[in-house]
Amino acid sequence: MNHKPILTQIEANMRAVGRQERQVVTLPHFALFISPGQLDHLTFATPLPTEPPDWAGAVAEMQAVFAQHGKRPRLEYIADLHPTLGAALEQAGLVCESRAPVMVLEMADLAPPPPPPLAHYRQLTAANDPLLRAYLINQSIAYGGFGGQDALDWLPNLQRGLANGGVMGAVLEQAGEMVSGAMIQMGGGIGELAGVWSAPQWRGRGLAFALCQQLLAAYTAVGYTHCWLSAAEGAQRLYEKLGFVYVGTQLNYGRPAAGEEKVVIGYQ
Repeated sequence: MNHKPILTQIEANMRAVGRQERQVVTLPHFALFISPGQLDHLTFATPLPTEPPDWAGAVAEMQAVFAQHGKRPRLEYIADLHPTLGAALEQAGLVCESRAPVMVLEMADLAPPPPPPLAHYRQLTAANDPLLRAYLINQSIAYGGFGGQDALDWLPNLQRGLANGGVMGAVLEQAGEMVSGAMIQMGGGIGELAGVWSAPQWRGRGLAFALCQQLLAAYTAVGYTHCWLSAAEGAQRLYEKLGFVYVGTQLNYGRPAAGEEKVVIGYQ
């Protein structure tokens, strides 16, 4: 099966989401999205569809722009669309920090809802500032962070996206406690299911599946026909149960900070 059309749309989604609440720098072969916040992962670049004969000069130009903005060079892209880029990035001193399966759901294949969990489904809204702050803090903790002030760096993006229809999000609550959350970021005619989390003490109870199923059903009702995600390690089975199938690979590259060692995963 030819997955290139959907992968091309997915990378267009990455660029559309990147433009939200960030400074955009467009080079001949890369688009850079510079966040004003401190969270490292909110600043990144993606390659543009037209590739150069040799990536070396384009990669050097990209790194120079990151340096001008005082940001660590980072790149997120679909490996299947740019098979020679990884070698050029590693030659330039960047390392592969993560490799994740890219999965797509045709909305007609969404799994049926499970029995109702003992938790309340609640959709995020732009006007509910306390709920959004609690969401981001709990998400940070679920991913191993501390839930500090930097967890709120993405709050303006989230509020704007919820207000203009570019983001959908929801949580499950149990006895007033937020136990699971997820969101979908739309752009380029498709949405990305992202940031799925469950509180550590509530894992293994099917809450993430129940939450995602309801959020995806709401996304389908808006009229979207496909959704994509890059599956975190250990989460692929959850998404397969929802109906997602593997179509490619996302690679995230970055330049190690001074004095910092990174695990080199490699592009092969």
